[in-house]
Amino acid sequence: MLLTDVGLFSHVLALFGFAALAATVLWKAGTRGTGLWLAGAAFATAAWALVFVMTTQDALAWQGWLSPSETLRTSAWLAFLIAVLRPAWQMAKQVRAAFVIASALGSVAALLLLLDTGNIGAAVLMGDRSLAGQLFLILRLAMSVSGLVLVHNLYVNSQSDTRGGVRLLTIGLGGLFLYDLNFYTLAYLLPPASADLFNIRGAVDTITVPLLLLSAREAWAARFYVSRQVVFHTLSFSMIGFYLIAMALLAYGLRLLGGNWGLLLQVSFLFGTVILGMVVLVSERFRAALRVQIAKNFFRYKYDYRKEWLRFIATVSQTGDGAAALHERVIQAVAAVMDSPGGVLMVPDDGALHPVADWQTRRLGLPAEPISGDFGRLITRQFIIDFDDWRAGGSDYVGLSCPDWAIGNRRIWLAVPLVHLDSLAGVLILKRTLAPRPLNWEDFDLLRTLGRQAGSYIAESSKQEALDEASKFDEFNRRFAFIMHDIKNLVSQLSLVARNAERHADNPEFRADMVATLQSSVAKMNDLLARLSQAPSSRGEGGRAPVDVASLLAQVVAMKQRAHSALTLALPEGPVQAGPELTGALEAPEGLSSPLLVSGDAGRIEQLFLHLVQNAVDASLPGAPISVSATLADGMVRVVITDSGTGMTARFIRQELFQPFRSTKPDGFGIGAYEAREIARAHGGALEVHSREGEGSVFTVVLPLMSASARFQAEAL
Repeated sequence: MLLTDVGLFSHVLALFGFAALAATVLWKAGTRGTGLWLAGAAFATAAWALVFVMTTQDALAWQGWLSPSETLRTSAWLAFLIAVLRPAWQMAKQVRAAFVIASALGSVAALLLLLDTGNIGAAVLMGDRSLAGQLFLILRLAMSVSGLVLVHNLYVNSQSDTRGGVRLLTIGLGGLFLYDLNFYTLAYLLPPASADLFNIRGAVDTITVPLLLLSAREAWAARFYVSRQVVFHTLSFSMIGFYLIAMALLAYGLRLLGGNWGLLLQVSFLFGTVILGMVVLVSERFRAALRVQIAKNFFRYKYDYRKEWLRFIATVSQTGDGAAALHERVIQAVAAVMDSPGGVLMVPDDGALHPVADWQTRRLGLPAEPISGDFGRLITRQFIIDFDDWRAGGSDYVGLSCPDWAIGNRRIWLAVPLVHLDSLAGVLILKRTLAPRPLNWEDFDLLRTLGRQAGSYIAESSKQEALDEASKFDEFNRRFAFIMHDIKNLVSQLSLVARNAERHADNPEFRADMVATLQSSVAKMNDLLARLSQAPSSRGEGGRAPVDVASLLAQVVAMKQRAHSALTLALPEGPVQAGPELTGALEAPEGLSSPLLVSGDAGRIEQLFLHLVQNAVDASLPGAPISVSATLADGMVRVVITDSGTGMTARFIRQELFQPFRSTKPDGFGIGAYEAREIARAHGGALEVHSREGEGSVFTVVLPLMSASARFQAEAL
């Protein structure tokens, strides 16, 4: 490799720059903590720059030291990063993890130094493509990649309040490793190595000195944490990188040994190993095993409780069309924490535990299990059952009979009781985890916590279902109460017909009227039965159609005049000024009987008027005048029913009139006024009441007039 004056100048800068960094850090930090590691790495870099400078002056004496000094310099920076990450990785307690990391990086550095003894480094830079040269470049790339991985780990897991110092440190070290990665990648792909890039390295590295110096002033060394997710991805990508490096070496060996078939063998082998690596990487079993090893070797606790809890809540709380039922979501949420591929949920009912839901179980076929058995008693005591331990005759299960469905089925792993307020809401049967894992106090504590939370979800869901069922019965009872009130009115009408029949049975006109009344009553009863059997709707409102209010009022008044002859009806005559939706004179469209048209259920609106007129009759003395009138104003139909009966107080109207099942009549149901108001509201209208005790009452029904477009559509039909 040609060493130029530019290389001499750039490495002189690096020599003084990193020497100054080492001296400054030692003066500020002394020989304590990570400051000593930073000073050591800076000193190693200064020594590497010094060797380069000396090589330019006496290549024969110093050439052999150039590559080893670079190996030591890179190793020093890796050691510094490990020292910074050591507290967060808890290497003092995770001795196994510390040994693995130190052994891996130490082996790479030792192998590089061994190759340097054969002057492989200098030969590689000149374009050597031997197997040893290829291995040398791959090891250089491995060290650069390792450095970038550690830098990424340091930055991502630092606390937000210390990101300032860490940002400068990671930029500086990232620049060092990234430049080396680029240099050796080009040397591997396009030999020989670029002399310009090699000579300018000193100046490039010197640019990072101010960043490293400023970062050393920040208290970043021990103020960050490492998340399990980052460790998982870091190890995964590291394994991918080293796997590909190993496969590249083997492929190169096949090419050397294969002769004319070498290229074919090399390409086929590389493609096959890449496919195999991807299959392993996406394997759930591999990922589960990797998570187990990370928890055992890198962390004091098995679980990242914040992450697990948020994932559990997110799974159970899923909504939308694609969300599974609650029972399945509970199984999935608990199974995900334990890396279980599926499970079955059983709930207590009639003295036994019955399977009600499953998730990815492939038909485990669990039967109902009596609560009085050994399994049921353990679950009732909120005991988490490890079926492997039970099958093996563990101390916790001495004298207890394992269920037949669990003895021969090795896929059944755990039984987790789901508890709500110290009562059993269910039990979750989990399939065996994808990766073998021993269970300890941490697993059981987490499962108990999840079991209580899941039990509360299931219990609340059951209570909500009970409330929904009670609501359906309440809706049915409400409609039944209304119908009973309507039947009472029909019975009163039929009783009147029966009484009059004794005196007027010989009158042909009376007989005809009686037959019409009976037919009308039968039709109304059939309508009431239909309303009772139909599904609950919005306040009992039926289908919408044009309703002739004038015709309904005429029928109601004619019906009630038989019991109260002083009942009168007044309807508008001639053109009437319309509301905002109609213009000009209000006239009935051809084919429609009246301009008093509203949109609604004719049967329900008729019941509304029947209730109010009957109440007026009941409140009035025989022969007392009762008037019913209809007018149009501002696009609304106003029906006013006026009586001069007993009247009501303001307190009674406010507190009791519209309260269901409160009545001043000895045989009343107390829901007539309530139902009338609900029918008016269901049709977009209102019911107004004005009354004075001893003077009478005025009930006003306001209903929206049918729009012009709806009127003409009805005419067309």
